[in-house]
Amino acid sequence: MQTILILGLIFFALMTLYNLTKALKEKTSYLPAIFGLLMFLSTLLILLGQALIGSFGFIIILLLSLFYSKTISDMRMKQFMKGMEGVENIYSPALKDIFNLRFWGVYALKKGPRKAAIGYSLLQTCFVIFMLVVMNLFLDISMRMIFLSPFAIVMFLAGWREYESVFRKYSEQQVMKCSTGKENS
Repeated sequence: MQTILILGLIFFALMTLYNLTKALKEKTSYLPAIFGLLMFLSTLLILLGQALIGSFGFIIILLLSLFYSKTISDMRMKQFMKGMEGVENIYSPALKDIFNLRFWGVYALKKGPRKAAIGYSLLQTCFVIFMLVVMNLFLDISMRMIFLSPFAIVMFLAGWREYESVFRKYSEQQVMKCSTGKENS
């Protein structure tokens, strides 16, 4: 269990630094860095034997994320839209580009936002399941079934919901650009 907590500490520390650097560089919100720091501190408290205080920290983080969910969703939407800028309808991505967000932007234009959202969410869920399976080597058998199965299902469904709105908005923007371009011609 300590190994998982130490890996969690490293992950949350790196994500906090990444989000802080990004916020300073791009002059965006510090909220993701604050959430990362709170996760780091809660995990550290649990590692140091203060499970009750650490658990309260996680509850606070949950409440904050619910309170700021619209803000975080808007921020992520802007990041996704920026990541898909410049994709042309004629662009035909290769399967090797499957990890690239532009691939999924093109896929959304060709096959529809729902299929792109399912594919992108499934890809991310598979990656996280792989990471959890690696971490699973350190868990006992009861923890595996209680934790991993619901986590994978919730992650897929939450990702699907979010990515469908992202790809739908992106597709609508591309249709607007095409229709505006035809009117100007």
